Amino acid sequence: MTVHQHLSQYAAYNLWANQLMIDWLLSKDPSLMEKEVKSSFPTINKTLSHIWVAEHVWMCRLEEIVWKNLASRHDGQNAKQITDDIILSSTYYIDKLQAINESELHENIDYKLLSGDTGTSSTFNIIHHVMNHSTYHRGQLVTMGRELGFTDPPKTDFIFYCT
Repeated sequence: MTVHQHLSQYAAYNLWANQLMIDWLLSKDPSLMEKEVKSSFPTINKTLSHIWVAEHVWMCRLEEIVWKNLASRHDGQNAKQITDDIILSSTYYIDKLQAINESELHENIDYKLLSGDTGTSSTFNIIHHVMNHSTYHRGQLVTMGRELGFTDPPKTDFIFYCT
């Protein structure tokens, strides 16, 4: 399997896992999506929004698009509205990988972080980072759900996608 094929599989996994997580959360009482719990972000909706912001910001960096006010995009929105954005951003990475070749994955991208610091990374490392970041926060969503009394989290581990 080439690096390109593996990363394409990982992007498809990310969309699959995000969709499972979304389906699970949208099956719950919508008011619980705004209930505060102890975590990196105080609510499920804010955690979902953070997943989208990260996926979207890195997409903008890869495409050299300027963004503004992403942190407030989901203010006052419900989980369905936020998760629709996540599906769109996750689909972008699948489409991006279909549009580029193996050598383009190794090209470096210069970017500016939200802190103002600058960086340079390969397209491969950026996309891999985004997928890994979303995995990390899906784990937080499971923990937050358990704190809210949810007992049936989906199995979103990569190995379950592969089988």
